[in-house]
Amino acid sequence: MPLTYSVQEDRLLLTVSGGLTIFQAAERKPELLHALTLPQTLVVLDLSGVDELDTAGIQLLLLLRRELAAGGRQLEIGVYSPAVLATLDLLQLHERFSPAVEAA
Repeated sequence: MPLTYSVQEDRLLLTVSGGLTIFQAAERKPELLHALTLPQTLVVLDLSGVDELDTAGIQLLLLLRRELAAGGRQLEIGVYSPAVLATLDLLQLHERFSPAVEAA
């Protein structure tokens, strides 16, 4: 399932569902990087629908975060799924992303 985009003032909300693993990485990368072409300064990821996340998915999220930061923009995860939370816990990557607004 593709990403869905919605704009709220100066925020871009990206909703990701399904897997974010090595098997979906090639499909998801251009979808995620499309956010770089949009003007909003804050990109919020809704990952509540992500049922699988592996290191390939983490790499995509870190790439998006790095590229947004290079343009003076910010990425935060607005909502985590249990799968995302478990992977971030395992890899100790919470500090790389802003705290979640709520847990799914």
